[in-house]
Amino acid sequence: MTCRIVFLPDHIEANVPAGTLVSEAAKQAGFFLDAPCGGNGTCGKCGVLRVQNGKTEQILACQTRVTANCSISRIQNASMRSLSEGTVRTVAFTPYAEANRSSKNACFAAFDLGTTTIVCYLLDASNGQQIAVRGMQNPQTAYGADVIARANYALTSGEPLALQKIAIQALNELLAQVCGECNRQTSDVQLVSIVGNTVMHHLLLGYPLERLVRAPYEPHKAERSVLPAKVLGLNVNQKADVLLAPVVGGFVGADTVACLSATAFHSLDEPTLLLDIGTNGELALTDGTKRVCCSTAAGPAFEGANISCGMRAVSGAIDHVWLDCGEFRYSTIGHAPALGLCGSGLIELCALLSNLDLIGESGKFNTDAPFGERLFAQENGTKAFLISQEPTRVFLTQKDVRELQLGKAAMRAGIEVLLRKLSLTAEQISHTLLAGAFGNHLSAQALCDIGLLPYALLGRVESIGNAAGEGAKLYARNYSLFEESETIAQGTQYIELTLVKSFTNFYVDAMAFPREEE
Repeated sequence: MTCRIVFLPDHIEANVPAGTLVSEAAKQAGFFLDAPCGGNGTCGKCGVLRVQNGKTEQILACQTRVTANCSISRIQNASMRSLSEGTVRTVAFTPYAEANRSSKNACFAAFDLGTTTIVCYLLDASNGQQIAVRGMQNPQTAYGADVIARANYALTSGEPLALQKIAIQALNELLAQVCGECNRQTSDVQLVSIVGNTVMHHLLLGYPLERLVRAPYEPHKAERSVLPAKVLGLNVNQKADVLLAPVVGGFVGADTVACLSATAFHSLDEPTLLLDIGTNGELALTDGTKRVCCSTAAGPAFEGANISCGMRAVSGAIDHVWLDCGEFRYSTIGHAPALGLCGSGLIELCALLSNLDLIGESGKFNTDAPFGERLFAQENGTKAFLISQEPTRVFLTQKDVRELQLGKAAMRAGIEVLLRKLSLTAEQISHTLLAGAFGNHLSAQALCDIGLLPYALLGRVESIGNAAGEGAKLYARNYSLFEESETIAQGTQYIELTLVKSFTNFYVDAMAFPREEE
């Protein structure tokens, strides 16, 4: 028996055998759903609305099989926050000599291929100015929120190139969107620049992953490269080339190298720390002479995944939390009714509850603290903190607090390892740069209050936006900087944290919420 499914609002139709999981049918139709838990039914993020035989109900796509003709729609269909802003470094416009710039509408494209989000920038080929930008959720999230889950899928599913195909489709979709915005054709795109972390880079290029995600944790190829766009299947001018920046090693990829280029990190003469906080957290540190870097598996909590009421930074997400004259307050993206909690809201909420002692040093709820009346018992007997009742019940559970602890402890332990490697203390750091769109919305005070950053860094933290995207644009604008990226990558020492004995001790210590300024 074959069943017809219509995926709304795009009216994408798929005919699948009865018994097919809704999530699998969605993948076949190109209708990608969040699946941070990899389809195990534990995160609840693939919830959709199914209309079948006149009845509407909410289901988990990864746990529900198709039994009849039906329609499927996302519960939320809000647009994502823009990732277009980043630190700007002015450089001479001297692009790749082989790129054709003579046609009237010639343009270049630059991509930040992120684990969670993909951003495409369109540049005028006559002067390098940005003329359009579009972002989208990385559709690979249907195969897991983190890079390890996706790499394991590529290694074990029997479909090693499935995620490559999905990435190319997403890049082509964004190309069509940005070109359409400014009356260009995709065939006008004469040069493409792409940066991404090491796993994204390898999945895109179809490289073997065994040595990367398993010991010895080494990339298949680290060097920069220039490839014909047609080899990758990009819908651009058939004579266009693709600039692929180098990776440093392990899980520190071309996106981090792009951040270093965008900030001229290799030229800094004062101790500076750079952080890109996300599912795969990257860190770099310089003492003004040497550079070291590492990557931490911070987990998807910072992106709102694996959090009971977590969501991405879209309309309705609680993004900031504070006290106003003793009253609990919050704001939402787009001033919409509260639907859930995104990463910045999660961090600020836990920081506030920690300061109120409602979250103890170990991370456990304390019913005797202020606002303890907001704690309620869940069905399993554990406590949860009520944030909002209408229109959706939004709350924070004990498990959610632990998820944040795991992520912030990984980042803090990475910082401590880098500091020790260069014989520095936090007090000696002159600047701390928070990269990524997420960093734009983070409170330095809250990051210190949860223990992700040492208090010694307060007053010296700067958000620099999507520096990886800015680096990708720099490589399209100035080929010499693209060539220099190789030297930057090779001159940055990669530290594999699994081989550092002190990392575990730092990690355990960093699980606690600080009780006073360090």
